[in-house]
Amino acid sequence: MMMDDPPGNRGFGSWLESSMRSRGLTQAQLARSVGVADTQVSRWRRGQVVPTLQYLQRLADTFGVQRITLDQLVGLPVAQATDPTGPRTDPETEAELQAHQARLRQIMQTRLPRSMWRAYIEACVALADGLGASAARALQQSLEESSQVSPEETQQRRPDDHGPDRPLGFRN
Repeated sequence: MMMDDPPGNRGFGSWLESSMRSRGLTQAQLARSVGVADTQVSRWRRGQVVPTLQYLQRLADTFGVQRITLDQLVGLPVAQATDPTGPRTDPETEAELQAHQARLRQIMQTRLPRSMWRAYIEACVALADGLGASAARALQQSLEESSQVSPEETQQRRPDDHGPDRPLGFRN
């Protein structure tokens, strides 16, 4: 399906790129999986063209995302019931979330006994909470420091200087 820079075409390309990277798939591996030439995958990634409906379905199956999400991402008209009270995410974000969910499901099913699934998810939640809090502290600290630093000190500071011997966002 050839189009003159349709809306969302670049969004699909960046989603495809990040989904391939998160799965560790090369262009050649994805091409074999979907049944196209490497050059076709390259054209999809660069946003030159979008996949035909047949290949959108194969990509949805490969990455474990809903086909309707990919349809939205490439700019196809999609009729669906929407919940006006629910959170609205853009199609690119939704497709990326679905790809990560599919990967997490696969990892849990193939690498962990079912009895450990709950503990694994709770560990992931704790990690996400810790990373989120650390990022929030680092941002707050950075804002506080920037408001207290004189222009002379700002010029003398190196761009990679995060304070006294600690990585950004971590306190002793």
